[in-house]
Amino acid sequence: MWKNSRAGGLPLRPGSARRNPLMRRSDRIENLLTLAVIVLAFAMLPLAIFAGAKTAASQEVLAEQQTSEFRTVTATTLADSTGVTMSSDVAPSGVDTAPAKWTWGDQSRRADITVDPATPAGTEEQIWVDGEGNLTTQPMSASAARVAGVIAGLFTWFVVMMIAMSGFLITRASLNRARDAQWDRDLRQFLDSTTRH
Repeated sequence: MWKNSRAGGLPLRPGSARRNPLMRRSDRIENLLTLAVIVLAFAMLPLAIFAGAKTAASQEVLAEQQTSEFRTVTATTLADSTGVTMSSDVAPSGVDTAPAKWTWGDQSRRADITVDPATPAGTEEQIWVDGEGNLTTQPMSASAARVAGVIAGLFTWFVVMMIAMSGFLITRASLNRARDAQWDRDLRQFLDSTTRH
């Protein structure tokens, strides 16, 4: 049975009192999309944490592998230090390099190593080499592996939310165009109806 909205009022269908008569279909769609984006933001948190934990675990395994395989050896510079050369694959930008040699087993290896500015020839430097005696970077630390996991988790959450927000904004722009067109049609219809009387 229908219920009256107030004493002596007209009967209303069940549930009609909860619906705003001024809210259009496009408004309801936009509200649902907003709610979906909010729910997705919270739902992505455990997934981002999982992705970060998996990345941290894999990076920790890599760090342990590098720590077990990489060794430090003493290299001797063969010339005075200069700017970074293209022959060095492990030298970061903005530092000096110098050609150096070191012994690995019964073999002699050479490469450009990073050194302090104005390092003279004949200076002994501690460098990291891999299991084959080739120049490499310092092994990854456990803290760096955890930082990589955190970055991976945040990046996963950010990328998914950026895609969701892009879809939301595109849809909202389309809904705004539809609302503007509806307002124009309603306004023209209203003006046409008043000019006939």
